[in-house]
Amino acid sequence: MDDESESQLRAALPFTDLPEEPIPVAWRRVLRDAAERIRELEECREYYRQLTDAGQVLIWVSGADGGVEYVNEPWLRFTGRSLAQEQGDGWLEGVHPDDRAACIEGYRAAVAARRTFTLEYRLRRADGEYRWILDEGGPRHDPHGEFRGYVGFCYDITARLAAEQELHRSLHHIQVLHEALDRVPVAVYVKDRQRRYTYGNRETLRVFGCTADELYGRGDEDFFPPATVARLHEVDSRVLAGEDSREEIEALEEDGGHRVYWEVKTPVYTDSSRTLPDSLLGISTDITWQKDLLREFEHGAHYDALTALPNRVLLLDRLHQAMVRARRRGTQLAVVFLDLDGFKAVNDGYGHDAGDRLLRVVAERMRVCLREGDTFARLGGDEFVAVLEDVDPGATVPLLERLLAAVAAPVEDGENVFRVSASLGVAFYGHDPEPGPEQLLREAEQAMYRAKAAGRNRYVISRPPGG
Repeated sequence: MDDESESQLRAALPFTDLPEEPIPVAWRRVLRDAAERIRELEECREYYRQLTDAGQVLIWVSGADGGVEYVNEPWLRFTGRSLAQEQGDGWLEGVHPDDRAACIEGYRAAVAARRTFTLEYRLRRADGEYRWILDEGGPRHDPHGEFRGYVGFCYDITARLAAEQELHRSLHHIQVLHEALDRVPVAVYVKDRQRRYTYGNRETLRVFGCTADELYGRGDEDFFPPATVARLHEVDSRVLAGEDSREEIEALEEDGGHRVYWEVKTPVYTDSSRTLPDSLLGISTDITWQKDLLREFEHGAHYDALTALPNRVLLLDRLHQAMVRARRRGTQLAVVFLDLDGFKAVNDGYGHDAGDRLLRVVAERMRVCLREGDTFARLGGDEFVAVLEDVDPGATVPLLERLLAAVAAPVEDGENVFRVSASLGVAFYGHDPEPGPEQLLREAEQAMYRAKAAGRNRYVISRPPGG
């Protein structure tokens, strides 16, 4: 072996106590094998060091007493400290003061039992910010099974915990929202692009008579007749194309009845570009009773409560429309003002209930004397008005006489028989000058008073035909 080779061998084994004199030939092969093995171990050690330092995971190794012996480069970059500062219990200085006691207790208990453990604590980063760490440690042993300490892997879970907290808050908000929606007295629901229900609040489930599981994936055809389904699909198609909708929907029921709903629908987008809705949100309010009440109000505003005949408001509107049609068509119309003779005596002598019954009977008799298209109204008390459209003035007399006869016929009311008559005033309309409805009505009324003054149970024509 030359001097250079021996020098290389001594350099490869600096920790061995080799003699200063030339190395015996018998040792050289053994020493070369040892040097080669040491070189391989060094390469392997460097490989694993680079492997542990290459990622973002913080890795630590402890001895059997639990004291930290090694931390990898990512750990040092994270804490901004040196290996010497982290060794032993030095790493605990970076643990948040509020977490330190629990961290020490958990770690020492695991070391004493020589078992794996998982800890969560806040560790100070080099910039001073505390980050949540998930620390997973496991025992390590030598080839003979002797306990040598721990190796641990630490992960920064701050973002994950924040996401979990945000998810928890979101789920809490959703739960609160669902509870709130279940308390509102309107139906709130969601449909997908195939118009299938994916959500319905408690009121929706009550209306449909099903559970949430039974509602999911079903369509309107499962709850409504075809005509209603077609209407709902037409509205939903517009909403799923991106429109907002506010519609009054009438839903027919199996028993022949109907419900009226005020429906507000809006598209729901999940993509930020808002190019195409993937579902729709609907809010449906049952307004059936409001519509019925409105009809009652409208009826009360235009019809007499006792006789169900049009009242003065509706009479004047119909008279105005009839006058417009007469001018346009060049036809005549007649306004007949009727007042009962002798009604006050019945009302005073037999009471208002008897008087009301008499009014209803007489009103119905007079109504059936008229044509279907004529208007017959009660102004109040015992005053009535008939509007006769498209009449031949010369042929009006028989109708007036029928009205007089209808009123004059006896009315049986239990043991009593009532007899009244009527005074009629008539005004025709069809040519200029053109009076207004009120004026035409007053002219007919004045003619009625003249009929009363002339002896009652008769008619008087105020405005001549064509006048």
